[in-house]
Amino acid sequence: MKKTPAPTPKQPEISPLDWVGDPEKCPKYVGFPTRNGLPPVLIWSGEGQVPAIGARVHIYMNSFGPAVVKAYFHADGYLGVLCAPEVLPDWFQRQSPGVTLVHIFGRELEPYGPKPTPATAAAPAPDKEHPLAEWAAAIDQAHEANDNKPAINDPGDWIPDYPETANPDDNQDSEDYPEHPQDEQRD
Repeated sequence: MKKTPAPTPKQPEISPLDWVGDPEKCPKYVGFPTRNGLPPVLIWSGEGQVPAIGARVHIYMNSFGPAVVKAYFHADGYLGVLCAPEVLPDWFQRQSPGVTLVHIFGRELEPYGPKPTPATAAAPAPDKEHPLAEWAAAIDQAHEANDNKPAINDPGDWIPDYPETANPDDNQDSEDYPEHPQDEQRD
């Protein structure tokens, strides 16, 4: 059996000039020296500022480490930077031989970890005029009226009883469609 070879990894493309066409038609994943030609509304997923070209950054994603920003790119509404890591991890060199630039989004330049939660304060009392407060009060009243029984809507209360039919179409013991013996339900 012949295996289909994996596509050859390609070095990301960096344009020497800004994109001058329609910003909405600016090609994705192509690096540009400035953000001037990129679509106007792009999201930077990092918490800090977008690094400048030539800035030294640290790529936390997959432990790439220190790198230098070489260009800007965009993809699916997000702004990213093309970076040249100082040292490429061994796994990356095996996976993508000859590739020295990586596409990085803002969040990948930050250490991964749970976000610190602000000090928890007591939840404010619900506003009496708010519709959710009225709804919550109505639910509380309904629970109290039913002695706080958790299963107030028992399935037997709302599933109708259907009348028996003369010829049930359940395909049981049909000569037209015999069942396989192993399909029978076992008790």
